[in-house]
Formats: sequence, structure tokens, C-alpha cells
Amino acid sequence: MLEDLQPPKRKQYPCNVDRLLESLEGVDRESLEEALNDEGWTASALSRELTRRGLPLTDKAIKKHRWGECGCSVKV
Repeated sequence: MLEDLQPPKRKQYPCNVDRLLESLEGVDRESLEEALNDEGWTASALSRELTRRGLPLTDKAIKKHRWGECGCSVKV
């Protein structure tokens, strides 16, 4: 009865982190990509620093992006 049970396929769409990355160029984009991949940056600390610099991004958005649970991540 449940042999073919599968989760629904998710559609890919840009999340807030992806939108911010797309709006940046060159060194700024590279710096943000490095910070997102750097375990030394907590989501909260990175959120505060980006907001301080005029690029508001919530820690929740950063966490979801890092964990692959945001709109730009398609899990099968």
C-alpha cells in the first residue's frame, strides 16, 4: 500500500541569502560566500554584522540556507 510513498518534489526559487548574493559582485560576493561557509561565523553573528553594514539578513535565513532547507536548495 505505501511502497511508492515519496515526499513531494520542491520547486527551486531564490531565498533571501541567494538574492543577496546575486546583488553583490566581486570581492563582496566572494566574502559573503566565504563567511557562509565558515563555521567560525554563527548565523546570529553573521546576521548582526551584515545588518550593521546595511545588508539585513536574518539568522534564520542563513541557517536554512546553510542546512539546504531554503528555496534555492532542491532536495529530491
